[in-house]
Amino acid sequence: MRARLALAVACGLTTTTASAASLQVAPVLLDVPAAGSATTITLRNTDTQPITAQIRVYRWVQAGGEERLEPTGDVVASPPFVELRARQDYTVRVVRTVRRTVAGEEAYRLVIDELPRPQQRSGTVSLVLRHVVPVFFASRGTSPANLTWGVSTQGRRLVLNARNHGDARLRLSAVSIRDASGRVVGASKGLVGYALGQGTMSWPLPATGPLPRPGSRVSISGSGETGPFNAAARVQATP
Repeated sequence: MRARLALAVACGLTTTTASAASLQVAPVLLDVPAAGSATTITLRNTDTQPITAQIRVYRWVQAGGEERLEPTGDVVASPPFVELRARQDYTVRVVRTVRRTVAGEEAYRLVIDELPRPQQRSGTVSLVLRHVVPVFFASRGTSPANLTWGVSTQGRRLVLNARNHGDARLRLSAVSIRDASGRVVGASKGLVGYALGQGTMSWPLPATGPLPRPGSRVSISGSGETGPFNAAARVQATP
């Protein structure tokens, strides 16, 4: 199961009408410091009709420049299914059940799906909303994020590569890549993604002009949880 689920909305394009998705969750990130083993998340039904939600937990892994979600029993959601009445809030517990001590920072994704309702009339479909919430469990000795960067080309895109030598993740947003003259050659204004602790990850960025030549130096800037960052890298040729 791929981790790039983001917030997904699935609907039938051939239907004539649809009922709006009504599931909200808060908070949008769960951070459990040592020596905690549990946290909670609130599900809210904003509709006038009851809904059912399914909650699952996956281990979040980044390796070889890609990320994936793996089934796990180390962290569970209780309960895994929730029926919410109209305008009802419901608190779900997220519990780390494994007995081993947290090493560094463990990363998970909480996947919350609003399940389709039974069809009430022909030509109607419900919009099904999926929320994907990051969940982190940290140890007392978690080292801060410590990234080394690389840049390569892929067609008309630049690829930003990162290896995190620290334990803690870094959330990347508003990333720009500039050539030696200071011209922006690639950028992403919003959220780029997370560089998980002890992981490697790559993100394609749209090019904003001619691509820099392999071997040339570029500067990288962006924002993380602790503030702005700046780095330098040399453009690698695409294999």
